[in-house]
This record gives sequence, C-alpha cells and structure tokens, in this order.
Amino acid sequence: MYYNSLFIILFISVYVCHLTQAQDIKRDLNKETEDSKQADDHPSTTSSHSIPLTTDIELNTALSGDSDSESDNDDSTQTMNQDIYNSKSLFTTEPRVTNVTSLVQVNLYCEVDKEHCSKVHNSFVSAARHFSEVVNLKRKIVFQASYYSFCSNQCSNGTFGWGTPSSQFSLKSVDEADANFVYPQALARQLSAYAGSNNWVSYDVIVDINHDIHMNAVNETNSDNWNGTGIPTRGGFWFANDTNNATIEEYQVDMEYVILHQMLHGLGMSSSWAAYFSDTTSPFQKLLSGLIEPEDNLKIMTPNPYWYVEHSTGPAYLTGFQQSSIFDKFLYLFIPARNQTVWLVDYSFDMQGFCLKDDDAFIVNFMNSFINNATQSSKAKTVYVSMSMSKTLTFEFSPLASESVYYTNAYLNKTYQSIQLMTGTLSADKQGYYRPGISTSHLDDMYANTTDFLMVHSFVKGKTLSRLVEEGYSQLPYPIEYNTSTTIPVNITNYFNVTVGNYTYLNSSITAGEKTVLTKHVYRSPIGPGILRILESMGYSTVLTNTNYSLHVVKTTKPPSTCDDANNNFKSRSTDSSSTTVSSLGLSQFDQLPCFYLFVFFITFCII
Repeated sequence: MYYNSLFIILFISVYVCHLTQAQDIKRDLNKETEDSKQADDHPSTTSSHSIPLTTDIELNTALSGDSDSESDNDDSTQTMNQDIYNSKSLFTTEPRVTNVTSLVQVNLYCEVDKEHCSKVHNSFVSAARHFSEVVNLKRKIVFQASYYSFCSNQCSNGTFGWGTPSSQFSLKSVDEADANFVYPQALARQLSAYAGSNNWVSYDVIVDINHDIHMNAVNETNSDNWNGTGIPTRGGFWFANDTNNATIEEYQVDMEYVILHQMLHGLGMSSSWAAYFSDTTSPFQKLLSGLIEPEDNLKIMTPNPYWYVEHSTGPAYLTGFQQSSIFDKFLYLFIPARNQTVWLVDYSFDMQGFCLKDDDAFIVNFMNSFINNATQSSKAKTVYVSMSMSKTLTFEFSPLASESVYYTNAYLNKTYQSIQLMTGTLSADKQGYYRPGISTSHLDDMYANTTDFLMVHSFVKGKTLSRLVEEGYSQLPYPIEYNTSTTIPVNITNYFNVTVGNYTYLNSSITAGEKTVLTKHVYRSPIGPGILRILESMGYSTVLTNTNYSLHVVKTTKPPSTCDDANNNFKSRSTDSSSTTVSSLGLSQFDQLPCFYLFVFFITFCII
C-alpha cells in the first residue's frame, strides 16, 4: 500500500499541486495510513478495496412533472481501500455502535454536534432496519457509517455521500457463487463457508454522508433566525421524528432516504464498466491526452483495468482487465446501430483476454495496442456509443425458484423479468469528479415515481421517504403478500390408554416440542420489489425468495486465456499493484484501485 500511496502523489504532483505541496500530502497520507492500520482491530495484509468516487451534484427540476419536489443527482458507488482511505482517521472518538438486530450492526462516526449526530444515528438505524426486514442473513453485516464535512470551508461541495463495499472477493469452489465475478464482502460472507476468516475486513459496507449538504442550505434557514454558529435547525437534510422540523421543506432531502440508497450501493449494486480513458476528469485521460490520436479513440468502455507502477516515481503500466462485479453478470446491452442485444459478460470475457507485459504494458503502448486490436477495441467502442444513448441497458433477472413470490404473484412475475438501468449520460461530458460505473449502477428515471424510486440517480427533494413509499405502492394493482415462518416452542400433550386389571382409562403426558407458525405480511419496503430482485439475482436471500443461501447458481464458462496466468504473475510481481490474491481460503480478494480513484479522493477533499 506504500507504493500505492506514492502513486497517488505522482498523479497529484503532476496534475494538481506543486512539488512541495505533493510532498506534504505524501507525508500526511503515509502517517494517516499507518495510524489507520494501527487503530484497526482487524489488520489486513491483503488490502484490496477501492477508493470512493464523487460527482458534482446539480439541482434538477421535479421528476416526471412533479411540481412540488426537486431532485439532486447521486454520488459515488465505487469501493474503498481500508488502508489508503479510511474515514475513521478523521475522528477523535470511537464510533457509536448499535446492534439493529442480532445480524445487523451500525457503527457511526459523527462529531459535528451531539444533538445533530443523534438525528443522524437514528436515520442510519432506521435505514439499516429497512434492510434487515427484507434481506435474510446467515452472518452478521456491519455498516461503517461516517458523517462529516467532505470539504470543510475549503470548497463548494454538493456531493451527498457514497456507499461502497469494504472489499470484494472472487469465490472459488463455492456452489452458490460464480468464480468469474467478484462479490461484495457483505454477500461473500453469506455465501462462503469461512465465516470466521481473518481475511474479512472488520466491516462490510461503508457509507459516508456529507455534512456540507445540510450546511449548504443555510440560506433557506432565515425563518429560524439562525445566528450563523453551530448547526441550523433546518438544513439540507430532513430527519424523521425531529420535533423542531416536523414538516419537510421543498429544499430538503430525507436523510434516511439518502442513507438507504448508499447502503444498497455498498451491498453490491455497482458496475465495473466505465469510460476509464476518455472522461476529462480521469488521470488516465490526462496521461494519454495528446499521445493518442485522434483522442476520440479513447472513447471506449471497458471493465476495470489492472495497473501498476514499476517504482515509486516510475511510469504507469496497464496489463489487462479485471474480473467484473457480480452485478455485471446480468447486464444486457442493446446496440441501436445493429438492432441487436448482447450479453455484456461475453464482451468482458473477451476484453479480459487482452493483456500485455513489460514495456508493451506502458500505458501509451497498452492503449495503442488495445485500440489497434480490431476485436476488443471495436466492442469497447460499441459499448461506449450504445451507453451514450438512453434505455439501452437492462438488468436481466436470474431464473426464478418455484417457491418465490416473484413466481407465484402474477403481477411480480409479469413485471420483473428485467429492469431498465440508467444510460445516456456519457455525451454530457461535464466537468466534475470522475465517477466510473455511476450511470450503470442506477435505475432509469422511468422508475422515479414507482415502488423502485430508491435507486434512480436523483434524490427527490421535498418528500419524506414514507411519502415516496406510499405514492409508489399506491399504484400497484393489489398488495404484494408473502409469508414468513417462525418456529416457536410448544407443549405437546400425548394421550394413551392405561389398563389396570379389567379397567382401562385414558391418561396423558406433556413433552416439549416445536411448531412452525406462518405469518402473512404485505410488502411495502422502500427497497422496491425490482431492487430486491436485483439483490436476489446477485445472490442474497430475501423475504420474497428465501433461498437460505443454498440455491445452486448457473455458472458462466469463461474461455481459457493466457491472460489469467499473466495477471496472476502480475499480482505477485509487484507491490505497486492493483490486485492481490488470498489463496488460503480459496478466495481471491480483488483490489480495484485504479490510480484515478485515488486522484479523485484528493480532489474530493479539496487538497488543492
């Protein structure tokens, strides 16, 4: 991780700061990294997480003609690196630990204000409870939550926050998993037999929320006679059960709504596909600018690349492309130019078959070779062009189990064969924080006023989470009902005849036993049925399809490639790398840590 830190500094020094500034950042970063490692109660020698990305937030008009609400764009969904960036180091006190259930825990870091932090805590607990009510767990999930100012008094920041897996794993020899994809830790722990492994990070999902959003709305608080000190009673976030702010204002967003959205990203609803080389805010693009002609050749979409730095001050190398996230297994892309729909897994497997080494892997040489490769580059260009158009990407759900409510409920069976994902944003090319995978990690805006509103890319202002739920489910033709079973202890009375001489009489005895009780429920979760179906397809067990994590999955067959061996050798060749292998558990823990993630981290925190 030390060399990864130096790689961050390399990019910052070249593109952002003067040399002296970069040296200061390097010194501070190394210190924070060591502090974080020492403070962590679960040290990891195989750090393989990724840095979160953020994006500028713009105020939009109300969705779908809704005149009494406004919306803000969502944030980042990429995974973090516990060693490079851990928001725990920003705090001086221990987190507030809350066991929402026996299998769901929230650890909240918050120091802005005791009363305000209490409101934030209640919102995190409520959001986690929504999750626990609809997703069945075998093993405990820990949400590490942090609430703080992303850019304290240094820059204007409209980023709501981010939600990321703490780590991702490739599960080998697990019947319930597909080894050709990486799984977020929260899901990997449910599927893997290694419950007590030391390779797990001590928390599963990371959710960071930006206090700046609350403070950015201070101009709206004049009616409260706020004096400019402390935290205003009314701000950008609205909190349920806040007696001082009972009615949500048109400029406010329900905090619980934002948190639950980010939790879903951290649970694995994020894509590996992105325009890594063409976005004007990507350091890869900055490195290649002027060296690849014409620059339109960089307008490609690929899975996450492998990269490394030969030495602490050396050039950047790309060797190939990593395995995609399990979310990507279900993506189908419509190609308008061909009037054809393709399974993106075929494209990703093909691109993972392209690899280079030594001098050929130098970033410019790699890109020239990739662009000149007619097969892979043409597919990457096709994906880019197609995703720049709206409604071209769908998530095709996994086959249904016969006992699933999605199978037995006629409305669900008809409605949720697939779900449309957000595309059509690439052509905007707006300046801001780089955000690979952000578009394909959200639902299309057509779901904004449905039961699946939670995961569209914009947050609705002026409406509480409960109101959005009410509006969405009121459109259903009939309620969605499901049963849960509970085993309860009972006393069992056994009757038997006893004969004494010529006389027979009835006797009885009582023994302890168990009884299964079915309870009927109506599904009205803010995690809409379409979103829950995505989680099911990825591998989670839910109240609508209780698999108990024992459902055998349909596994993909990846064509054999010499690149698999090359990338395995790459992992062990250099510590300046983006991937590490955990072989002791039959798990591969993937470090999705391209340099631009780290670059964006520093921009996000306004180090310049």
